[in-house]
Amino acid sequence: MDTRSPAAAEIERRMALLNLNKKRLAERAGLNETYVHDILRGKSRHPGGDRLEKVAAVLGCTASDLLRGSSASGASPAAQRLKALRERAGYTVRGLARDLGMGEKFSSYAFYENKLKKDFIPVDMVRRLVPLLTDRGDPPIAPAEIWGLCGIVPGETDLNESIRRAERATLPLHDDDGAVTVHEYDISPQAGAGAIVDHTACGDGESHPTLDSWRIPRDFIRNYLPDTGGLAIIRVAGNSMEPEFMAGDRVLVDTGHRVPSPDGVYVLWNGMGVVLKQLMLVPNSRPPRIRIISVNPTYPVDEVDAADLVINGRVVGKWVWK
Repeated sequence: MDTRSPAAAEIERRMALLNLNKKRLAERAGLNETYVHDILRGKSRHPGGDRLEKVAAVLGCTASDLLRGSSASGASPAAQRLKALRERAGYTVRGLARDLGMGEKFSSYAFYENKLKKDFIPVDMVRRLVPLLTDRGDPPIAPAEIWGLCGIVPGETDLNESIRRAERATLPLHDDDGAVTVHEYDISPQAGAGAIVDHTACGDGESHPTLDSWRIPRDFIRNYLPDTGGLAIIRVAGNSMEPEFMAGDRVLVDTGHRVPSPDGVYVLWNGMGVVLKQLMLVPNSRPPRIRIISVNPTYPVDEVDAADLVINGRVVGKWVWK
């Protein structure tokens, strides 16, 4: 679910149509890039005023248009980007459906523009779109824009490996044989920027790539967790949580648990990377304040307002080898 301001998705849609990134948009509007960044990543959920009007002017609309957005259809930002690319390429829905091999069943294609709720367009669909949309439109559509619909960024890693990662990430989470598929994400600093998964509102909001997918018996997990829909696996980096969590340990994270209660170990975005920390509510604090504690005593204890925490999820388990 996209929990950002309606303006965020509409700004993204219009940026894609005009082939603008957030830096160029901010420059043309005469604003600091941080302002645009905060809207797009959900850190500013109620934008308005003169600055939003300046953004709207660059995008060829009004601030009211941005705030009203196109979210009434319930389509995801990826679906809206697909629509923007299709329009830029000069395709009608029916025409692109035909060229995709769907015949006259254009409603099958229209689903991806109007009703898709997932974060990414399926890899197989994007693979077929690349030769159809590349170099069409004004300015010409680049292959990277199309691959981005399924979360692939050509050039950052080998393209074939990126495609395999994206395919793994779209595996069904619940299989007929009673197993749950849990994805393992690469949280190294060069691999992403903030969110373990795209729908987690945190940091820069960029997802980390999928390293692998693990199948775990559903009944086993349900002994500990009633909801298995938001689980992720990451590897611990650094030594701040030693000896409880060693570098390289795999931990299971409930990405749906983003409120720092009860006290426990959580995955945070600290402004530069994804880290594990122990969180503890300061008793009787108003507004609520949270202590950020490293198990390793060589690291200092920090204390922040709860509202300033950017939480990816709660650590609910780890792999232990004997």
